[in-house]
Amino acid sequence: MKRNKHRGAKSNGRSRAITRRSLKYESLPERGKVTYDRTTNLITDLRRGEGSYTELLRQHHLGSRTARKYAGRDLLGGTRGKPLRASQADRRVRDLVFPMPQGDFPIRTRSSRDATKLSDYYNDREKLLRGKFSVAKFEAKWRGVRIAKQEVFADAGAILEMADADVLKMENLYASVGGEQ
Repeated sequence: MKRNKHRGAKSNGRSRAITRRSLKYESLPERGKVTYDRTTNLITDLRRGEGSYTELLRQHHLGSRTARKYAGRDLLGGTRGKPLRASQADRRVRDLVFPMPQGDFPIRTRSSRDATKLSDYYNDREKLLRGKFSVAKFEAKWRGVRIAKQEVFADAGAILEMADADVLKMENLYASVGGEQ
């Protein structure tokens, strides 16, 4: 009597580690993209230490299973007594606005470091517009800086003129890119 190789066969003791992969952003429906964005905000807040995981789930209106589904490998630990934490950097899709000589235009990036750099740029630009940052310091800090393979617009004189002309209306760093691509 021959035994079926797959039925009742013993394991050789080796097992593969299962890596969770986040869902592909482009294939998500609109509702899924909104949940993906909320999960991205949860990961960012968790990385910054804004609160505990359960507090942040409540704040961002997410369930634990949903957060793990959309976060994939960007949430680490949380099993066998290990605390849950966010990865140091991620490759999640973010729709941001990018400074250019004609104004701020939406771009899509996959780098949390790019998003952080852009946020620093916009904070410094806001300080420049309020007079809390000098023109020389702003230009020295941001001249020649590249974010997402593009050079940021660092001409302080032109930025001040654009602000006077009401071209720079920044409600939110995160933009809606969907219809323009």
